[in-house]
Amino acid sequence: MSSWPRPAGTQGDTTLVRTNLGAARLDHRDCPTRLSSDARPMLTAHPETPELSERLQDFTLKVFMDALDLIEHDRRDPTEVLEELRRTKGTFGLYRRREGHPLLLSWSAQAVRHHLAARTADQRTRRASGLPLTVPVRDVWALGTDPGPVDGRGADTYETTAWGRRYAAVDGSTRELWLLTFGAAKEDRPAAEKAVAAYVAAMGRPVSGGWRKRYTVVPAERLEPYRTAVPERVRVIEFGCGDGAYKELLDWNQQEARQRFVAAGWPALSRAVDGTGVRPGSGCVDCKALARCDAIARTPGLLTVAPPAPRRARRSLSVSDLRAHRDCPGKFHATRQLKLRSVRAESPEVRRGRVVDDVLNQRHSGTPRRSCADFPGPADPAAWGAGSLQLSGKEAIDGAAMLEQHAFYCPLDRLAPTEEVRVQHQVVCYDPGLDLVLIATPDLLHTRHEGWIWRETKTASRYLYEGEALMKLYPQLALGVLMLAAHVLGGDVSRSRVELELLHANDVTFEELDPSRPGVVDEAREVIAELARPWAGDQDYPTTPGRHCTSCEALEWCRPGNAHLAATEAAKETALPH
Repeated sequence: MSSWPRPAGTQGDTTLVRTNLGAARLDHRDCPTRLSSDARPMLTAHPETPELSERLQDFTLKVFMDALDLIEHDRRDPTEVLEELRRTKGTFGLYRRREGHPLLLSWSAQAVRHHLAARTADQRTRRASGLPLTVPVRDVWALGTDPGPVDGRGADTYETTAWGRRYAAVDGSTRELWLLTFGAAKEDRPAAEKAVAAYVAAMGRPVSGGWRKRYTVVPAERLEPYRTAVPERVRVIEFGCGDGAYKELLDWNQQEARQRFVAAGWPALSRAVDGTGVRPGSGCVDCKALARCDAIARTPGLLTVAPPAPRRARRSLSVSDLRAHRDCPGKFHATRQLKLRSVRAESPEVRRGRVVDDVLNQRHSGTPRRSCADFPGPADPAAWGAGSLQLSGKEAIDGAAMLEQHAFYCPLDRLAPTEEVRVQHQVVCYDPGLDLVLIATPDLLHTRHEGWIWRETKTASRYLYEGEALMKLYPQLALGVLMLAAHVLGGDVSRSRVELELLHANDVTFEELDPSRPGVVDEAREVIAELARPWAGDQDYPTTPGRHCTSCEALEWCRPGNAHLAATEAAKETALPH
């Protein structure tokens, strides 16, 4: 009998266990049941839902990887491949491939050029150091593909993979795995993730097949010797598709790769494989067990939006998604669905807001619990920060003043020690009719006299105008009202409140909303529905240039947006007196 309890609402074979780098990260926000279910690829939802997909390509790296395959494995000319990418809209003429959005095509072409340049630079460095050059490898590398007896988990096969671009020295001495990040190259990765990546590169065998079935080892006689040789050394490289930077994360020999995997890699994978218990969050959208999960609140009709026709694959939705779609559907698709963000520097206001937010989160998460009034301000108000983000000059002085203003309204001040406090907690509910997972992340949640207080804290450069529609200006408040009114968190709704704290350099604007008042709920419902209606059925995501283009995180790849800004600047120049 298996020691792993099959989740309700699932069916299928659990004898195959397959893990990857995502399972090694062990993010505390992940749901243990979702991770362990994902590690069993032959397990499916029951009843099984039909395969549905978006009209446009929604796997961000698909076009990029296909283009590199043509260049690296089929030895096609890069210029020719990039032209074909543009002409075929990322399908490369293959049947039933989904076209890429223009923003994705532009980003993919840029990322391909970045990768080719990084590979050239790395090869040049290896040649200068007298090291053997590496060549692209088409094979998938996997560990442990031989079936054995069924064990205590109910598994007879364990497989571990690591996704990325693969390379090997033609003398078989070295293997490389290049890990990919959408934006800037990461400075580092968790020790367990690096250990798994290195061991897969060191000991993985070339395989084919997969998805919902076991891998098949490719016979050695079909491959060149360097593709099956056990390397002396392995390198794992971090590559940023957005900025083109690359960084060597590790260069280990076989013994070190094995030791690190035993010490950090396999323990992390084991925790993911054995995981039980539930934690609703963003992972619910892909969870096989969602239909029968008792941990997520069901809120049919929360959006008052008709189900789209034709039916869509399950999606997640946040107020940030809706605001991005309102600004520009193309921006929503690029930044919220594809997760593409420019690596250009943030504005001073955004950077200041992030630093103030980080400091408040650290303070509110502290143990024992303390009011922010008990914390001293920065030693030097003109130069301070949080983590790697540092402020200076006016933004630092204003940020320090905002922290001081918050101390007067800190929700932890005189809060009874028996009350519950959650910092940056994901509040999640599910609409079965829309097959939609709704996600909100308030800055702070806490109980008070059997009710829930939902606090949103924002740094602001301007004051609210008299009579301004609060929930329309800050729709995250509207979603908070709807979730509290729908008992997503439980508690006494009549004692619950949604609070807005706007921090200014020399003042605080404080407002609160009562989710037990029908008029407040009706207004919140209309605010969210007005945002959600155009989003619900959109599958084309056209770009709509406007004032928002100036701060758009996808502007770098948006031809219409750049044309709009150029035209706006030209009009200003024309209007100037000569």
